[in-house]
Amino acid sequence: MATIAFNDSSDAPPSYDVSVSKDSIRSKQSVFSFLQFKRKASVLSLIHQIVSSPGFGVASVAPIIKSCAAALPAAKFSKLLQKRNIENHTALYWAIVNNQREALLEFVKFIPKFSRACSADLRLACMAANDHDSFMLLHLGDNEVDSTDRSSRHMLGCPRDDIQVREGDTLGVDGNENNFFVHFVFRMFQKRLRTARELEVEFVAQGRIWVLRFGMHTLTGDWFVEFGISRESSAVRPNAVLEIQANKPSPGSDTMQPLHLHMRTSHILLPGGVCKWYMDGVDTTPRVSWQLSDWPMHANTAYVDCDGTLTAELTMTIKPRYPY
Repeated sequence: MATIAFNDSSDAPPSYDVSVSKDSIRSKQSVFSFLQFKRKASVLSLIHQIVSSPGFGVASVAPIIKSCAAALPAAKFSKLLQKRNIENHTALYWAIVNNQREALLEFVKFIPKFSRACSADLRLACMAANDHDSFMLLHLGDNEVDSTDRSSRHMLGCPRDDIQVREGDTLGVDGNENNFFVHFVFRMFQKRLRTARELEVEFVAQGRIWVLRFGMHTLTGDWFVEFGISRESSAVRPNAVLEIQANKPSPGSDTMQPLHLHMRTSHILLPGGVCKWYMDGVDTTPRVSWQLSDWPMHANTAYVDCDGTLTAELTMTIKPRYPY
């Protein structure tokens, strides 16, 4: 019987040029990457036009931004908005500085959480535009102020404090002084101090970020209130009066007397807690403090209402640092 030998050459499967297939894949990936790059560049160009054109039609802002968001994956669009890719700042920065409120409100819809770098850029924008409303709207103070107070507020279910800033008029015979007023409503004031031992807020006025803090000295146990400016702010020579509203008459009195704290200083206030000799020996300070008695802990204090709310008004006068 004849034997049929296995013919390896005839039975082998056809061969393929694998290198050509890989090249084809690489080519497609390159084309896709190029298209993505072009799409990203087009989106950035549109965003640049929106934030840099004061006359850009308000009605068209939202549709254009939504179409830009649809052109890119959500994460990439959020990252694009938070990157300093327009004159070394973010698109949101320019939306604030150029008073493009509609664009700002649309942009933030596509950002689940600001990066620290973006938050820092927005703080600069709010100072540049002297825009306290955007500062509060974007919760920019919550990213910097004491985390202990923020955590305790969350655990207590305490709403945000109400902070309203009103710029004043030029003062003095020569017009060298300026002032502003800040209205505070601190909710659950006593409970927060008792749990966190500190309460701190930030606000924007006169092109600076200011800090107001109630706290307790760790060594002496004394209560105090103080104010300062953030590390991004410029030095200033301030005088302040903090008026804490009374909600009932003090013991032995028939009238309600607010508490007036004259927090004046002859020193220059430096940013960010920096304390040093500055400007050819002129004395400086990192903060202006006032020591309080123990009334923040009193159950029957006149300065906290039945809901635990403390209301205060800050009057700040900015004095000239130089004669000219």
